Amino acid sequence: MDFGNDSFAFFPFGALFCLVLFCFAAVRIFEIRYRYRASKQEDRNITSILQSRLAKGELDEAEYQRLKDLLTK
Repeated sequence: MDFGNDSFAFFPFGALFCLVLFCFAAVRIFEIRYRYRASKQEDRNITSILQSRLAKGELDEAEYQRLKDLLTK
């Protein structure tokens, strides 16, 4: 940083600013993907619970289809 000839090197601060913005964006994208994956896994677990209840005879086929259609909407 040379202040003698009225030129100021802003590059280190600009690069640091861009790096911080990139990190914030990466963390936010990771959080969104993790939340989507967790909710998708939760839906899969509900489907497997319904299938096991259908296999045990606690649900009939029509009720299973109705609940499955409700989950996919």
